[in-house]
Amino acid sequence: MFATRRIFTVLAAFALLGPAAVAAPGGVAAAAANTVTSGGYAAVIKRTSYGVPHISAANVGSVAFGQAWAYAEDRFCDLADQIVKVRSERSRWFGPGPDGANLATDFAYASLGVVDRARTQLAQLQPDELQIVNGYVRGYNAFLATRGAARVPGWCAGQPWIGPITAVDLLAYERDIALLGSGGALLAPIAAATPPSAAAAPLPIAPALTKAGVDQLTGQSAALSSNGWALGADKSTTGKGMLIGNPHFPWEGELRFWESQLTVPGNINVYGASLGGLPGVQIGFTDKVAWTHTIAAGSRFTFYSVNLVPGSPTTYTVDGQPEAMTGKTVTVKVKQPNGSLQNVTRTMWSTRYGPVLDLSAIDPSLGWNEFSAITYRDANIDNDRLTRVWWNMARATSVSGLRSSIATDQGIPWVNTIATDSSGNALYLDSSPTPNLSPASIAEWGSNPLGLLDGSNSANAWVVAPGARSPGLVPFAQQPQLQRRDYVFNSNDSHWVPNANQFLTGYTPLQGPEGTPLTVRTRQNVKLITSTAKFDLAGLGTTILSGDTYTASQLAAYTVSACRARGTTPVVVDGTAVDISSGCTVLANWDKQFELASRGAVLWRETVGAVVAANPGALDTAGPLFGVPFNPADPTRTPRGAPSSPSELLAGLARAILRLRAVGLPLNVQMQQVQYTVKNGQKIPVPGSTENIGIANMAQYEPLPGSSLEPFMDPGTFAPGSDLTDKGYVVNYGTSFLLTLAYTSSGPSAKCILTFSESADSSSSHFADQTQLYSQKKLRDCRYSDAAISADTQSVEAIAASS
Repeated sequence: MFATRRIFTVLAAFALLGPAAVAAPGGVAAAAANTVTSGGYAAVIKRTSYGVPHISAANVGSVAFGQAWAYAEDRFCDLADQIVKVRSERSRWFGPGPDGANLATDFAYASLGVVDRARTQLAQLQPDELQIVNGYVRGYNAFLATRGAARVPGWCAGQPWIGPITAVDLLAYERDIALLGSGGALLAPIAAATPPSAAAAPLPIAPALTKAGVDQLTGQSAALSSNGWALGADKSTTGKGMLIGNPHFPWEGELRFWESQLTVPGNINVYGASLGGLPGVQIGFTDKVAWTHTIAAGSRFTFYSVNLVPGSPTTYTVDGQPEAMTGKTVTVKVKQPNGSLQNVTRTMWSTRYGPVLDLSAIDPSLGWNEFSAITYRDANIDNDRLTRVWWNMARATSVSGLRSSIATDQGIPWVNTIATDSSGNALYLDSSPTPNLSPASIAEWGSNPLGLLDGSNSANAWVVAPGARSPGLVPFAQQPQLQRRDYVFNSNDSHWVPNANQFLTGYTPLQGPEGTPLTVRTRQNVKLITSTAKFDLAGLGTTILSGDTYTASQLAAYTVSACRARGTTPVVVDGTAVDISSGCTVLANWDKQFELASRGAVLWRETVGAVVAANPGALDTAGPLFGVPFNPADPTRTPRGAPSSPSELLAGLARAILRLRAVGLPLNVQMQQVQYTVKNGQKIPVPGSTENIGIANMAQYEPLPGSSLEPFMDPGTFAPGSDLTDKGYVVNYGTSFLLTLAYTSSGPSAKCILTFSESADSSSSHFADQTQLYSQKKLRDCRYSDAAISADTQSVEAIAASS
């Protein structure tokens, strides 16, 4: 029986149908189906504990309809906000935005033509895709029509920009998702690009926006990350496959994962997490196959510099021949301080490669001047396969079938795939769209910090090869992939080391580097994987959430020994003499773990952070932190060991002591007193730590966790070289949807957690329930079978609409 029964029958349509029959629990699906005529939509949504929806329907269009409805109940505002963005309407509703951010997105999306491309795509969708897209749009709109704009859940309730969406809107946003690792970070320089001596002044877009985007693409700033493990039969106590999906994603904004199960009998039965506006499941499992993704390390674009014809800044040369840029007139309505709307018009320019960029914020020579212009080509601008690729993956029955599905669709945009199956196979592959350059162009690309190519030389064009999704991409068969019976993994380093005992080499460096140091998080993941001969399901969760860190296990005891030897002799940092003996005592008494109850973890995080701030390469090379240098023959265990001198570590400890004192914290403060997220004004302690520490379970703050206009948490005031603010460590990013799964003789068994909880509605009982659970490092059962769902059903909705 249900713990609490809540049965709704909703006639969700702009043209309402006749009354739907409310059935007994066993007949809800039939009742929903009977409310619609041929061509309509009907779905049943059963929510189990923690608000997880299990959506069933007779066809893919109806299950997508149900998924969108359920998503809108939890996260309506996230997608509504993004649709305004890709329509180039943010300035209309919100004005130019801080630093011209809204102008940047509006003009850039119009220049990229995401809406025009979506219109073309809609006419070319495969039959299944069309049903899915139309069903999703219908479900989202039906929820809005039933609830009303004033009563939608979340931060956008009652806003005038809320309205129905179209299939074109949804496909435009999916293209935006595809561009996340490329053009999506270049919106500011696209919008800011203006020919020299142009009649219209450049748009008032702050250079900081350009720098932030380029830093993201070149790895100079934090970006999305993840851990993914696929264990085969040789590493599993069940003799079958096991999986850890551990994406490190935002806890605020549109990139929050959302959890659901989709079932169409005889077609699909998949459980997992998805991004709003992208129908289906992107990280999850079926009864035969489970997969996760990690952000790939390769390049999804190439920059080009083109020489301009003297006196004609919109004409460039290729092999000495002049070629006119393509101009596109864009008009954006911009809200003024008095509430009126003003039209702002600019011409956006593109070369044969793509939009012209203004990168003068990076280097003045990279602006658009009378001699040259910067442009780029995007590997994902024509990726129109995001919907189909994950639906088809969910229909595979083995990792071989999964691989074949990915090879056929080639729509995975910017992630590695790590997968396992019920037969005990483990698969790694990086099928992310990658530019295919000639050897000479690769050498030129590698010689420039930005990978800038001479676009006036046609030899630097992408090389067309058979088997690629689009001309100029690396064919799938030439991309890194590996299948094993023990394990494969990835933690955002390149394809090079998917297993400590097998390296993948010989691929284009645009796919990712080979023979270079791995991050401390990758090294820690290998340590955790290899620490256990065979895992059981419980061990997966315990291990990935471990408070053990690479830096503490390698360096904490050495640091204590060195500071004890120093005694009370001060360490001078930044002109201040610091007695570090009190900090030494704290580290000596510390359990060397990053657990919420640990005393010393905060001091250690600040110590390592201070060393890295002063020595940016310290985690990758021998010197300030490590003694044994990087060895490409032993990349998972080097650099390691204590350095020859403790001076940088002791200086880091001194700076850490000063920082904790500056914010009024005792040196032995418990981590749970400092590190937390905020839900409805309540501080909830959060386990984990930051990348520099070398921990698998990440928890940190990102100033811009996405492009959403949703108000974000206030992290407090940062100081140079430190993550610790006057508010502590406020967390809005890190472990998000954590999936641990084992295939057994009776099918899949999974435990998971959605760390920030299912609903973004602060009045919902599912706004913080999983966050409280995660604070205790507890995972919950993922209800997959009919029996498990029925035993835990908390509510049922039967929804229907005309097509």
